[in-house]
Parts: sequence; structure tokens; C-alpha cells
Amino acid sequence: MDNELIIAIRDVSSSIDWSEGITALATLLLAILTLVYVILTRKILSSQSDPCVVLTVVHDENRSSVLQLIAKNIGTGLAHDVRFEFSHPIPSKAWGLSTNKSKKADEMTDGPLINGIPALGPGESRKIDWGQYGGLKASIGESKIIATCRFKKNGKEMPPVICPLDVESFSGTVAAESPSSKTAKELEKISKTVQQLASGFHKLKVEIISMPEDSTNDKNI
Repeated sequence: MDNELIIAIRDVSSSIDWSEGITALATLLLAILTLVYVILTRKILSSQSDPCVVLTVVHDENRSSVLQLIAKNIGTGLAHDVRFEFSHPIPSKAWGLSTNKSKKADEMTDGPLINGIPALGPGESRKIDWGQYGGLKASIGESKIIATCRFKKNGKEMPPVICPLDVESFSGTVAAESPSSKTAKELEKISKTVQQLASGFHKLKVEIISMPEDSTNDKNI
């Protein structure tokens, strides 16, 4: 009888030890999962306010033959200390519609792409007239210019963004002039005409034509 009691006590104590161990393990796993959840949530919330600076080539909407470089923060956070690195020297003001008749442009030595940008807010950009298709092709040739955009968030260096500066795909493309640009040009013409009239270069001639007399005469009754 004593042996059976001892065995029973051992079984009970053993089961108690196992249950406490399982409870402790479950508590530890729950704490680890909670920590992982908090870390992931913090990263997700932080990434939603990260800046992202890109450099692209676009048609100028108001000048159909001009290609522009646009550095833009497409992210939702403020980008600090924005810098640009290029795989090859980047030309500046490479004008010319035809490749055969265009000369190689000088290297860009100044401006935001060379000196950097202190800060770019969400949606903020810098636009630079880069040139025309013929001039750019004559200056770049068959080489591909790869731009690396570097920037910081709250003093922390963010992952760089690699942007190929494509010119070849603009061959044969047409950028139609926007209606607002056409309207602005027409208004400018009207403004110049009015200024010329006011300055006396073109005198405004006004002819007063007398109206015919009324055919019906007053009659005394």
C-alpha cells in the first residue's frame, strides 16, 4: 500500500512538472510571437513614410522636342541629402534634332544633379532641360547612362535607387503640345499686338461711318 501511494505521488508531481513546463513554453512562444508582430508592424508603418527619389527622362509638355531630366521624390517621407551618381559623364544642354548635324555637348558640371539637393518633400521635384533627341544621341552614343539616387531619412542612409537614363526609346515619338501651352502662346501673341498698338508702332485706325438719316420725316398733323 505504501508503494502504491509513493508511485501515485510521483505520478502527480510528474504531471504537475510537465504542465508547468508546457505553460512556460507556451508563454515564451507567445512573447516571441508578440515581439515579432511588434517589429513587423513597426517596419510596415515606417516604410509607409519612407522617401523614394528617382531620376527619369520625360518629354517637356510645352516644348515637344525637348527632353527633361526630372528628379522626384515619389515616396511619402521627406528625403534629406539627395545625391546622384552616374556611370558615365552626363551631357548638358545637348541641343539638336538630327544626330548627324548635332555636336557633342559639354559635360554637366553644375546644378542639382551635380551639387545635390538638401531636401525633397513628398511629390517635390527638380526639372532640368537636358536637350533634344539628336543632340543627346550624339553626346551619349551607344553607352548607357545609369543614375544612382542616394538619399537619407532622419539622418539614416536609405537603400539607393538605380535609374537608367533612357534616350533611345524616344526615337520616333511625338509629344503633342498641350492645349494650355497653345492658349498661352496665343495670349502672348495678343499681348504683343496690344503692346505694339499702344507704343505707336502700329496705329489703330478707326473709321466712323455716319448712319443714314431716317427716311420717315416727322409730319405735322
